[in-house]
Amino acid sequence: MPLEDELHHKPQAETAGEQHAGEDQGDYTTHSEVMGWCLYSWAAEPFIVSAVSTYVPLLLEQFARENGVRLDDHSKPCIHKEPIDVTPLPPPPDSTLPETLMLFKRREHVQYIDTSSYALYTFSISVAIQTLVVISMSGAADRGHYRKQLLLMFGVVGAIVTMLFRLISSERYYLSSLFAIVANSCFGAVNVCGNSFLPILVSNLKPPSSSRDSVVSNGNQFTKISGLGAASGYISALIVQIMTMLIVIKTGSTTLSIQTAIFVVGLWWFVFQLPLAMLLKSRPGPTLVLKPDQNALLQYVRYGWHTLFVSIKHASMLRDVLIYLLGWFIVSDSVVTINSAAVLFARSELLMSTPKLVIVGILSVLFAIFGSLTVPYIQRLFKITPKGSLLCVIVGASVIPFYGILGFYFYGIGLKHEWEMYMLAVWYGFILGALATVSRSLFAMLIPKGKESTFFSLFSVTDKGSSILGPTITALITDKTHNIRYCFYFLFLLLIIALPIYAMLDVERGRQEALELETVDEDE
Repeated sequence: MPLEDELHHKPQAETAGEQHAGEDQGDYTTHSEVMGWCLYSWAAEPFIVSAVSTYVPLLLEQFARENGVRLDDHSKPCIHKEPIDVTPLPPPPDSTLPETLMLFKRREHVQYIDTSSYALYTFSISVAIQTLVVISMSGAADRGHYRKQLLLMFGVVGAIVTMLFRLISSERYYLSSLFAIVANSCFGAVNVCGNSFLPILVSNLKPPSSSRDSVVSNGNQFTKISGLGAASGYISALIVQIMTMLIVIKTGSTTLSIQTAIFVVGLWWFVFQLPLAMLLKSRPGPTLVLKPDQNALLQYVRYGWHTLFVSIKHASMLRDVLIYLLGWFIVSDSVVTINSAAVLFARSELLMSTPKLVIVGILSVLFAIFGSLTVPYIQRLFKITPKGSLLCVIVGASVIPFYGILGFYFYGIGLKHEWEMYMLAVWYGFILGALATVSRSLFAMLIPKGKESTFFSLFSVTDKGSSILGPTITALITDKTHNIRYCFYFLFLLLIIALPIYAMLDVERGRQEALELETVDEDE
């Protein structure tokens, strides 16, 4: 029986037995279930928007300063407090380098990196680990009733580790990198499980959609629900960002205040696991037949890697999925890195304080909500296809690094003043919300039913795999030039390259190929 039929409710008695074992019998997607799905974004999104995008980079950079030495004199610490064990070295030949650039020193060897690069390298490693975790758990998410269980389990672990940031001391700064890696890996797993629910929820809407032949009509259904999820996450992040800003202002913008803000983000993530568990249905897939003489966990992990290779094989049969993933590899890398680079640029070049940077984050989140909610209506009003919407969003995103590049050629504009950061925060937020809404809905239209977690794990691997390169290259550019502004050239080029790639995408052809692949057995 085709997997497409298995995912739809069949009220007739003669077809009821064809449901997967343990599957909810006869349930269409309900409003409460959509609300439960939105809760996964509500709980987890503050981690990526508030913690990863604002507080964790600032904390890592601050710890690097507290344990580092000056660029112009390696015998002097960045921050004058207790003496640190460094071997005096002659100053670099170029004495014109700004004194605000400071370097972090590894204990065993005289190896220096810029304090801004320390956070970027940490995120690159965390994304690499996250990719391995996502692949290993994706098979279990697609088989049996584990999709929801894994979402909750990784949510709880990620929340607890995020709260543990509160206990880190400056002398044990390396723990902040470790916790960032673990928490970010958990968020990636949660994101894959949550995204894989989207095509299932749309497929089971009442009445079931009969418009698979209409790209615009069916795309609106995906975009609407995806937009609700994105908006709920950004609204949640906005609330948390305001709460944490008040904490930072009240406690004096210290390192401890930043750690307390991260703790609040983790606590928020943890608390909302309970209502999520109550409202979201399991929506199980087909059961994986396990060998009784082998460890069950290892079998699921092996299956996860097996399904990755199978999905790569299947994706090779879906030319438009390949086009989409290639473009997404580039776009996601640049958009994510833009945020980290902008925050570190504002801290090191514009010398903006933590409360001001939190306000920048609030503006981004506020307009991300606006973007995620308005894009579906704009798309429907002007009858724009999801592909057209994505191309417009990419062009809009390229404005941000281009504006940073202008700073090389003009004295008055190009990220030379604090007010420019606030202006770009508004624009970046709108672009981020629009991208979160359009990207998921467009990809969900291209993948075969019954393989949601597998293909969304491939989507996540592409997303996160690219995010290893962006921060790493940005860090290398910063280490080489000691001027983070040069990174804007790299980020602008990435977005421009993505435009002709997505121009080749044919959504209608991709949907037809996905329909044909739905009947292909995974083990072939």
